[in-house]
Amino acid sequence: MKTIASAKAASLVSYTGLEYTNSGVQNIRAVLILWAITGNFDAPGGKVIKMKGSEFHVNQSMRLEAPNGVDPIGKDTYPLYHLYRKEAHAMELPRAILHNDPYPLRAMLIIGSSIITAYPNPDLWRQSFSALGFLLVVDRFLTADALYADIVLPTGTMFETETYMTYGPSVQLREQIIESEGDSRPDRDIAIAIANRLGYGHLYPQSSEEMLRQALVDTGVTLEELRRHPEGVTLPEVKQRYRKWELGLLRQDGKPGFETPSGKFEIASTTLAKYGYDALPVYVEPQEGPISTPKVAEQFPLVFNSGARTQSDFRSQHHNIPGLLKMQPHPLVSLHPQDAASRNIQSGDEVFVVSPRGKVRYVACVTEDIVSGVIEANAGGGSPIADRPWRECNVNELSDADNRDPISGFPVYKALLCDVQKRSA
Repeated sequence: MKTIASAKAASLVSYTGLEYTNSGVQNIRAVLILWAITGNFDAPGGKVIKMKGSEFHVNQSMRLEAPNGVDPIGKDTYPLYHLYRKEAHAMELPRAILHNDPYPLRAMLIIGSSIITAYPNPDLWRQSFSALGFLLVVDRFLTADALYADIVLPTGTMFETETYMTYGPSVQLREQIIESEGDSRPDRDIAIAIANRLGYGHLYPQSSEEMLRQALVDTGVTLEELRRHPEGVTLPEVKQRYRKWELGLLRQDGKPGFETPSGKFEIASTTLAKYGYDALPVYVEPQEGPISTPKVAEQFPLVFNSGARTQSDFRSQHHNIPGLLKMQPHPLVSLHPQDAASRNIQSGDEVFVVSPRGKVRYVACVTEDIVSGVIEANAGGGSPIADRPWRECNVNELSDADNRDPISGFPVYKALLCDVQKRSA
């Protein structure tokens, strides 16, 4: 902390990881509090809050609120998640499907997602999908979820439809490049058709042009302007101002302070305390780890991590594309040379990563780039159309659907126990 406090400026670079532990929310709060008490919060070179108007925001006035009188699934278990997200919690869906708790869930639409390859305990989701009365999957490729679907609707790529993209203060029209292939249709058209059949069509734009015009309402940019400027339109620059809490730039009422119940930057959170959580960012030892479960650690002595990005795929996508498979034909597990040596493992060896929940085949990558006692297992395997090594490697056979952050409900992908075993010839 002294180093950060004494620095002229300290910038924070953070990606996913902190949230996928048993104290995920509090981990992130601790980091932000550190930046605040060292004077690096909303300061030049520090953790800066973006100015209002510095990003292009499309019109979202047509978004519908959840119906009154029916609590979203998971609100009872993760009330703070619902307070901010106003939605059901996906980790709680199997409870509703299999046990009618808090009420029955009989049908699902899965659009552009792959739950079986992304969520812990794939078997739980296979059971859940099998128990549904109806499952619709909309995707560009056949996913593991689609194998359980009553109907699979093929959707097109971004090359086959007209839409828009935003980046910072800029907005650009994405022109349609090619006609739709086969029976595929844009996601938008599928959503419109479903809405029309269910009697909600009047709430949806009925064409690409209507959608674009609706998205641009009250933005200061028109569709005609975007068509005249294929390079995009950028909003006027908003001058950056720091220490915004002193200027009344963070609260909806325009008063100095923060948008918190106390109006202050809350080291001790009144909202967390109100919902029964620790007000301070108290560290919680991993629920499964060498300290919390030493008996388990005797059999599974390595700390399991997963989710680091690779350069040849995006999650469970692209494992059926030969050119990208050449970059990494096999899912890898990275481990330190000391851990590899004690197990008689060398780079390129076929191995199993095993946990209290399952066993998955990998190829070893022995490297100094990871600390001793920890492994990193590639995620994203399990697609039914992937090349065989990736198809048979679903990392979530190793993770635990019940091991979560108690505040957010996010599953733990970064702090479990496992071992790596050399596969017998």
